[in-house]
Amino acid sequence: MTAFLLLLLAPLFGGSVKWLKARLTHRRGASPLLEYRNLAKLWGKAWVRPTLSTPVFLLGPALALGGALAAASLLPLLPGPGFAGDFLVALYLLNLGRFFQMLSALDTGSAFGAQGSYREGLVTLLAEPGTLMALGAAALAGEGLRMAGFPVLGPQNALVLLLVLASLAVALLAEGARMPVDDPTTHLELTMIHEAQLLDHGGPLLALYELAASVKMLFYVGLMALLLPGPKVLVFLGLAAAWVLALGYLETFGVKLRYLRLPDFLSYNTLFGVLALLGAVWRF
Repeated sequence: MTAFLLLLLAPLFGGSVKWLKARLTHRRGASPLLEYRNLAKLWGKAWVRPTLSTPVFLLGPALALGGALAAASLLPLLPGPGFAGDFLVALYLLNLGRFFQMLSALDTGSAFGAQGSYREGLVTLLAEPGTLMALGAAALAGEGLRMAGFPVLGPQNALVLLLVLASLAVALLAEGARMPVDDPTTHLELTMIHEAQLLDHGGPLLALYELAASVKMLFYVGLMALLLPGPKVLVFLGLAAAWVLALGYLETFGVKLRYLRLPDFLSYNTLFGVLALLGAVWRF
């Protein structure tokens, strides 16, 4: 049920960010609901497969969305089954989708696809350790590896969980390829990361990638919602609205970092994760 909720809200989330960015630049902007129509149009269009590509080209979009939905299904925002170790499994599922997305871009033989895959791999390498340590800190402060056992923010664990939330916020920007890590609206090939991997995909394949990107961001919003007090679904919806505002303002008034400065920015994710883990260990 949680995966269906995130899939249903994913186009609205992306469309709301685009609408807000238009309003902030004194333009009317398209309705946030237009994103549903755009995805339907993409789904109805034909797609072209490069001559030298293999079936991996088709697996990339399918597994990118499938991995994100499988990870989302483990979020205990709604009643459902759970099992031990699910936050580790969820991250592995997200990385499985990313791995095949990178392979799909490489499979086309495109120089820009290879460049985007390399850069995506570097961003993952820099962001993933901090995310793992931050969630490990939440597991130590809670009831084990199950996301349903994560603690709720309170006076006794405020410092640890605030560091975890900060780490997840940086991870969301990296996972979603948003400012300042990447610019989702750029068409300058030399600066693209995520978009460079999608240049050879169109129609339904591109629609799958668009959905996967929004579902991954909502997955991290869901992780943050688990750490905050209150009914989880309502907290999740409130956080999603807050992230729409944050992304709208960040991408309107912020700038994309130079590629060589990304390690400096993503090192904060590792720093927050290390400090959260040390804080959780210190409590014991």
